[in-house]
Amino acid sequence: MIKSTSLIFLLSIIILQENYSQCSDAGVCTIGRHQVNESVIKSSHIYFGFIYGASGTDPDINGNANDLIIPSFNLEADLDLKNNFRVNASVPYSFISGPLGEKNGIGDLQVVFSKMFRIKKKHLLTFFAGGKFATGNVNSSDSLPQRYMPGLGTNDIIAGAVYTGVNYFFGIGYQKPFGRSANYITRLKRGDDVFFRAGFFEEFSKVSVKAEILTILRLQPSSVLNTVSLSETFIEVDGSNEAQVNLLATVGYKFSDEVTGNLQAALPFLKRDYNFDGLKRKFTLGASLSYNF
Repeated sequence: MIKSTSLIFLLSIIILQENYSQCSDAGVCTIGRHQVNESVIKSSHIYFGFIYGASGTDPDINGNANDLIIPSFNLEADLDLKNNFRVNASVPYSFISGPLGEKNGIGDLQVVFSKMFRIKKKHLLTFFAGGKFATGNVNSSDSLPQRYMPGLGTNDIIAGAVYTGVNYFFGIGYQKPFGRSANYITRLKRGDDVFFRAGFFEEFSKVSVKAEILTILRLQPSSVLNTVSLSETFIEVDGSNEAQVNLLATVGYKFSDEVTGNLQAALPFLKRDYNFDGLKRKFTLGASLSYNF
């Protein structure tokens, strides 16, 4: 009891710190987001969550225009289909506001299938494959840039694998976007992402805790519309292939076999400077409830 109380107190300290972190991603963090919880008997889950984040300013002369507030609600289903074959689907509804204006709406739908193989009694290997679909809006009547939009404007493929031990896990993922956003202002084209996650988790009678390191490597620079050219040409954005490294902490509480709650926060090891895609965060806090069946 003392041990679990100390862990909850530690997480509370983390949540209260407004440091630079990037919990947001283009979708690849779906891979390995949920660990197998032996204390939850039910195998399928519906999650309803709320995330509050702020991007902070960029370091250039126009950086204050990129200081965004991004609260969002997220609906997610993680369903056991048959024989350890699962499907995870999620969609956010975001409210983006900043110095240039406001935009809200449904974001991009993510659907990822997974197949779990039991290597040993408590050692699992899970493969993931799916995609992110451009269901979110990328334009507004007042011509806001891409970073203000609830959608990223591309259809992406997502693939990866996670190895889970007794109380640890590590995984790798890859996300490939196709084409560029139809946003009138930036016409952003993102680079591919490679994703690594590793961490540990522990379960008590009703409380579970998880700590992990997440690293996202952007393989190519982003490119945007060249606004000084008379014809439609695109230019690469220097520094837009920045890496992101975060420490993420999660605490869960099992109210019953059917209902579980979670709190989550992150601290940075390496922060992004620029926010062309709208995914930069200076802090992010999250809370969710899950219905297990």
